[in-house]
Amino acid sequence: MSSWLRKYFRETRQPIYSAALILPFFLIYHIGTVFLRTTYINGADALIIRVLSALSVHSMFASALVLLLCFVIRQLRTKASWRVDSTKLVALFGESLFYAVLLFFLVGWLPVHLSRTVPAPPKASGIEKLVLYCGAGIYEELVFRGFLLGTLLFFFRRSFSNKWLAAAAATVAAALLFSLFHYLGRYGDPFTVASFFQRTLGGLYFSVLFVTRGFGATASTHALYDILVGLMGI
Repeated sequence: MSSWLRKYFRETRQPIYSAALILPFFLIYHIGTVFLRTTYINGADALIIRVLSALSVHSMFASALVLLLCFVIRQLRTKASWRVDSTKLVALFGESLFYAVLLFFLVGWLPVHLSRTVPAPPKASGIEKLVLYCGAGIYEELVFRGFLLGTLLFFFRRSFSNKWLAAAAATVAAALLFSLFHYLGRYGDPFTVASFFQRTLGGLYFSVLFVTRGFGATASTHALYDILVGLMGI
């Protein structure tokens, strides 16, 4: 591996690159929900808002504040640079797009007759669906990879003597819960074994990405994948 590639993979895991990469999706989602005055928001976003409401924090931007807080804490803890190399950022977007296309062919396009992979409210317009897909990439990854997978890894590493077994168990558990989440609520999809298995594979895929490439690449891959599936009408 060339020195540029080694530097690229190391630098693009820094929090500032994650923030810069997901910024367009973040803006599309939050500006879109405000200007479209839509009654639909991403389920993971709604979950964060509900939890914070129970703690007397009432704001439609509560999830955005949590995301910002996580970024600031991570940035300060790692003491990483605040500079972003535009060439590396564009390459990171291309890398995320590659991962999204790969996942699309692995579990999206090939099993098209198994299930509709990306749920959206039945009355949502095309623009509203795009807004929701952008939000899903950010907040489902924040909840299921950032919070859930991180928490499971913390506890499983204290329950298993073998760290690899602990990581595998945490990854599988997080993927199963991620899949189940898509069947909850009034806009949840009807449960089928095929779609459940398909989403579990997606959860495993995103978990591996999260561990190896960080939050930004995983969230943007998730958003781009949902957009691809939505465009193809799957």
